[in-house]
Amino acid sequence: MENSKRLQQFLHEYEHYERQSLKPTHDEIKNYLKQLEEPAHWNRYTVGSAAANPTPIRMTFTRIKRPETVVDKILRKPDDFPDGLSANSFKMMHDTIGVRIIVYFLSQLPLLDRDLRKSESLEISEEKPPAAYLSENLLRRLGLTHIARKQKESGYSSIHYTVRLMKSSVPKPSRPFFEIQARTLAQELWSELEHILAYKPETRTHFSARRRFEILSRELSAVDEHFDLLYEELIGNQETVIYVYTDALSFGNLPAVLGQMGVKCTLRDLHDILRILSSRGINTVGDLLEIAIPRRLETIRNTYLSSTGHAPSSLELVATLGMMKDATTVSGEIKLINTQIEYNRSWNAFEK
Repeated sequence: MENSKRLQQFLHEYEHYERQSLKPTHDEIKNYLKQLEEPAHWNRYTVGSAAANPTPIRMTFTRIKRPETVVDKILRKPDDFPDGLSANSFKMMHDTIGVRIIVYFLSQLPLLDRDLRKSESLEISEEKPPAAYLSENLLRRLGLTHIARKQKESGYSSIHYTVRLMKSSVPKPSRPFFEIQARTLAQELWSELEHILAYKPETRTHFSARRRFEILSRELSAVDEHFDLLYEELIGNQETVIYVYTDALSFGNLPAVLGQMGVKCTLRDLHDILRILSSRGINTVGDLLEIAIPRRLETIRNTYLSSTGHAPSSLELVATLGMMKDATTVSGEIKLINTQIEYNRSWNAFEK
């Protein structure tokens, strides 16, 4: 009976804490992550480079720890939470809010690490510094040896940061620290499957199953590294590319050609831009530069600003430019631009 009363009191206190501190912080974290997902956020890292904007963020996830999970953790780890089922325990817990940031490639982890450390929005915990569940060789290759290395038997890979918001509606004494897990798409796949099959050591996974986990972890790490090498090769080619007017547009030269036009593109937009240009009969460097006259680009930008309130993205600009291949008058160009804007609005409404 006494234990039941204590549990009910604890759950009531956690519910209050969740309402007053966790949920407001969670909403503010989501706003911060939206900024991180904007391609423009990463422009600073490619100033003077002919390569495409890295836009490393593939996706982000957030969650607030459920009350029953909080209780379970406290009871499983009495040494970490000596006060047991009390408010002190959940306030000491640094993962009541959890964030996952998924990047495409391994070599984007250092870029994310740099951004998190330099962020004016985050304070990294000194009491619980970042930890990397990566191999020593990989940490060295990525230039992340300043992060303490840890290891899990299963082969789990990720970098964990314990942080809190620098500015928040929640007063600093009540402002919770939270955990950011940064990993690649391949590492996210591993984490999801590990979570389903053998998430906690206490599940007493059979030796043969653990062995298969270790083997699969090594294989998946190799796949991750091979994709990363291909990515680095692509970026290297983009930074050093030399092209002539008769060259076919490609992943290798398109960022530099767009850069010559004063347009910065993102890596993830390259495929769509090439597809759009090809569908409009724009297949070579010369085809694109011939229609991309400065006055026309300015007309596109100004029309977007007056009609939508914002400048066009690189994808919107190129898609609109492709429509203007055969336009002969400024009024005809503006009509085509407005047609593209209406199409964008209809498509966005359909997606919602």
